[in-house]
Amino acid sequence: MTKLIESNVITKVKKLTVKNILLLTATITPKSDVPNLKRADPYIRLQDYKAALKFYLAGINHEWDAIVFAENSNSDISELKELVEQHDLSKNVEFIVFDGLDYPPHYDRGYGEFKLLDYAMEHSQFINAQHERVVVWKVTGRYVVKNLGALINRQPANFDVYCNFRNHPKHWVDTFLIAWTPTAYRACLKGVYHRLKTNVPEVPLGVAAEELLRNWFDQQSTIKFAYRFKVTPWVDGTRGADNKGYSTDNRWKISLRSAINTLLPWLWI
Repeated sequence: MTKLIESNVITKVKKLTVKNILLLTATITPKSDVPNLKRADPYIRLQDYKAALKFYLAGINHEWDAIVFAENSNSDISELKELVEQHDLSKNVEFIVFDGLDYPPHYDRGYGEFKLLDYAMEHSQFINAQHERVVVWKVTGRYVVKNLGALINRQPANFDVYCNFRNHPKHWVDTFLIAWTPTAYRACLKGVYHRLKTNVPEVPLGVAAEELLRNWFDQQSTIKFAYRFKVTPWVDGTRGADNKGYSTDNRWKISLRSAINTLLPWLWI
């Protein structure tokens, strides 16, 4: 059973009006036998998270209102806290650290991340203390979405879930960046991690969590989806699966997707 280890929250949180909250997910110390994970060194991963957090701190009070940093390997985050204190932003950043890796590693990272999201959505005082429309922007915490401010500024009105669906080459939903309202999360995402197990007999070999999540989203009839980002995300960061740059090693692909998203948005590539 998971246990909350620490939560550094703002004083008198109920008086803060927050509309856009970043929820950064993190696993600093992954288990040693996680499949398809080459970037596993805790020190290197911590530096990734530190660099990304530094970027996102600069957007507080300008492009977003607050950050929730949720870490599920019960690791030392003192360097991250010091970074926040150096920027005098402790009132705008909430840390949630707990022991959440109590599942078979072969279920893979999609399962673990959405299990982490359940815990964060339930325990975050920033998210749960608001009394007006709140949009939670979930970002994989080692990645820097360089144009996230533009994505937030151009978000659609009155959506429940805002994400990127793809139909080519597979039916897929990107999970490094998804936005939702807390109500929508409870309606269609809470507990969804149970459906995202991979490397199990009932799931065909090679099927990814992103495909399983897309299948689940396709079944939702009461949720208002915004299926494509109006702005193509530009991501800096190193992929955990192969230690390659997310955008730097795929710049041509990102540029192509950006052009197609503008000219032929119905293709969902």
